[in-house]
Amino acid sequence: MSQTFIHLLQAAVRSGDPIVIDGGLGTALESRGIDLSHELWSAALLRDSPDTLAEVHADFIRAGAQIVTTASYQATPLGFERASIPAEEGLRLIARSVEIAAGAGDALVAGSVGPYGAALGDGAEYTGDYHLSDEEFAAFHRPRIEALVSAGADLLAIETQPSLPEITVLAGLADEYGIPAWLSVPLADHGDLADGLHMADGTPLTDLAEAVADSTMIRALGVNCVRPSLVAPALAALASATDLPLIAYPNSGETYDAATMEWREDSAFDSGPRALAPWVSSGVRIIGGCCRTTPADIAGLAPSVPQL
Repeated sequence: MSQTFIHLLQAAVRSGDPIVIDGGLGTALESRGIDLSHELWSAALLRDSPDTLAEVHADFIRAGAQIVTTASYQATPLGFERASIPAEEGLRLIARSVEIAAGAGDALVAGSVGPYGAALGDGAEYTGDYHLSDEEFAAFHRPRIEALVSAGADLLAIETQPSLPEITVLAGLADEYGIPAWLSVPLADHGDLADGLHMADGTPLTDLAEAVADSTMIRALGVNCVRPSLVAPALAALASATDLPLIAYPNSGETYDAATMEWREDSAFDSGPRALAPWVSSGVRIIGGCCRTTPADIAGLAPSVPQL
């Protein structure tokens, strides 16, 4: 278990000064002209261009990120199968994602664990519209988690998780492998539930907090891949139901429409002290950016958050 991350988080809780993490890995890669419109998304670069991945990680570290996430969000058995990559080679690539991030600079490495829905390629990670048994979820996630842990990840980033049943399985796997993790979810963004108080599958955030309350390894809870205007109500709901440190890394201010598979404008991501103060007051102790955020956004964010 990475005591370094635990100590860093404890220091953030004591001081009230959040840990700064990275931004949108895929966005930074696309800005370099790299096509990610395929099953493996950024994970393809683990095989095809590891040096480029290392450069992007390094850009975020220079911008002020104290934790960088690996390019393993889309590295899944299903994705590898679709790309005709044998399972053994896929596991090697997942381990390589940790090595690349660790070699990029002075930062901790969070092994990214995306949801089953991300592997479907139909926007299901933003809706939670899929159903597997606990055994099927565990079989899907276990190989990647084991590879990340074995390769030396400091923690897991269990992120963009839309399905409560899947989350309970993932929390159990983090406990089983004894590795600290943050857990972050997208929010319902259409209709009556688009109030910042519900997960993408409609689960109230207060129920989410209750569902992972007994986990020994979930060390921070919050939201990612959401529009900034929904962050404050989500944090308030979580703060009312958990004593865990909170995490927030929203999108740049655009929202992904899973129905049309397009981005649309919303409120901007303001990284200034005045905008961040309510989040910090709500209990945010890990902060960064998700889709459409760049190293420049993190560079703007980092000076607004006192360094530990």
